[in-house]
Amino acid sequence: MAYNPGMIQPKRKQPAAPEIETDLLRIQQLSQEHDDENWEFRSWLKQNAPDNIDGIVKALSQKYFSLIDCTQCANCCRSLQTEFKKSELHAIAKTLGQSMEAFEKQFMSEGVVNPPCPMLDGKLCSIYENRPEVCRSYPHLEQPAFTTRLMGVIDNVAICPIAFNAFEELKTRLRWLQGRRDQQP
Repeated sequence: MAYNPGMIQPKRKQPAAPEIETDLLRIQQLSQEHDDENWEFRSWLKQNAPDNIDGIVKALSQKYFSLIDCTQCANCCRSLQTEFKKSELHAIAKTLGQSMEAFEKQFMSEGVVNPPCPMLDGKLCSIYENRPEVCRSYPHLEQPAFTTRLMGVIDNVAICPIAFNAFEELKTRLRWLQGRRDQQP
């Protein structure tokens, strides 16, 4: 059939935009509401995760990193105690113009840096390009052996919009909730 400019073109379906939750209070509330569910999912994953779970989670992580700007959040920097490598601690102390002893006394307890991170300036890391490895990899979704780190992941779901959205989508992708509903009496 030849193109006729007067013909009405069929409407094309627009891809649905993913529903993304970025409100930190809502994420915390939903994480509390889903706590039992998240622990059940963790147990299920330990036994039933597909062989390519690390790849699936990495893809979800990359998806949400492309959709959510960490520099607009910084909740991890404001709320987590963090353990840095000694070399990183020395670099941070030096950046702040402090001795290691003064830094430890002011910002640390029991070997971890207390929140908020002393390098946080508003919602931005003042040493972003040289931030410690643990900060670069947070919320640690792209590290191997996902199913061995699920306790930490569940903790991060309540803190990080990327972790929250990726974990919720993972449940859907693996059709976990659907299977649970089908099995209920």
